[in-house]
Amino acid sequence: LSGNIYTYEQFLKVISVYTKEQYNLYIGTDSKIVKNKVVTVSALCFHKPGSTGRVFSIRKRFSKDKYGNLRSRMFLEAYLSLELAMELESVVPTKIEIHLDVGSTIKSKTSLYEKELQALVLGQGYDCKVKPDNWCASAAAHKVVNNQNY
Repeated sequence: LSGNIYTYEQFLKVISVYTKEQYNLYIGTDSKIVKNKVVTVSALCFHKPGSTGRVFSIRKRFSKDKYGNLRSRMFLEAYLSLELAMELESVVPTKIEIHLDVGSTIKSKTSLYEKELQALVLGQGYDCKVKPDNWCASAAAHKVVNNQNY
């Protein structure tokens, strides 16, 4: 979250330190509606128990017309996280875990999609977490998407 901007090649070089030292990769995406756009932030968190970590983020914008309702945004967030996991699995030799920004209690509107989204992620072979264990989406990605000026 330092604000550095990397090309894909630079990013791969920077993360090689974390992949060599067996850091796990956690991926989570959050979104918010800003005017006529849906802004997403995907957080890529490298962490090793007992050690420090590093967070990278990717911001994208989409048409509100296409992703304006809650269900479509939840699936967009899951697909973006899955896309990153699939792209990076060949260069990250350790566990990749996807954190979905969905609740697990009836109080949460997103809990309606919990099982469906978990099945989507698990079906692709990745572990996944939902609230309250989804820190990569609900803390890292959420912080970035809500602290930007759009």
